[in-house]
Amino acid sequence: MCASASDTGRFREEFLKLLERDLEFRHAVAGYLGFSEILKRLMEHDKKFNEILALLKKHETTLEEHAKALRRIEASLGSLGARVGIDIERAILGIYRDIFQSMGVDISRVEKISFKDTEGKYYRRGAKLELDIYAHNSKVFFIEVKSFVEPDDVEWFETRCEIFERILERKPDRRIIVAINVLRTALERARELGIDIIYGRVIDVEERRD
Repeated sequence: MCASASDTGRFREEFLKLLERDLEFRHAVAGYLGFSEILKRLMEHDKKFNEILALLKKHETTLEEHAKALRRIEASLGSLGARVGIDIERAILGIYRDIFQSMGVDISRVEKISFKDTEGKYYRRGAKLELDIYAHNSKVFFIEVKSFVEPDDVEWFETRCEIFERILERKPDRRIIVAINVLRTALERARELGIDIIYGRVIDVEERRD
């Protein structure tokens, strides 16, 4: 059953009169209208909030993908750095191939060994120690290869030699530092410790500062 236009008009008039004379009814209608507005705004906020959440999830996914890519790059760079370091050492050894041959040393047999001092028995707990070693025909040489040698490098090589002597329970026949350039103070310190140095050029401290 449909309401006629006259019925609608009468209902509107009665409604307006009721608003004028009934304070409680007027407050109830105002409250309802206000509540409806609040509900409408809440629904709009929910919609915007859901849009923001979706956007944040999208950004989170993108960030995760970027993080994974960065981890892959870091791993690749770390691996590349290690390979480059080994290649440089091999190149430096190759420069002095004739000198090593005169010692009866085949540089292709020089190997890098690593030791992790998990219990701190020989050095600091958890420290990773590395040393180049030539072991062939009953000869054992401890070798350090660097492009530039300072006194601290000599001291650190001496320390590692002592540690690996204890680990391997074997004294080396020779301890050798191979370098392109060496500070004169480092050369003098190596000689004091009985360490042989094969080098291309000696640099004075004053010359380095210049």
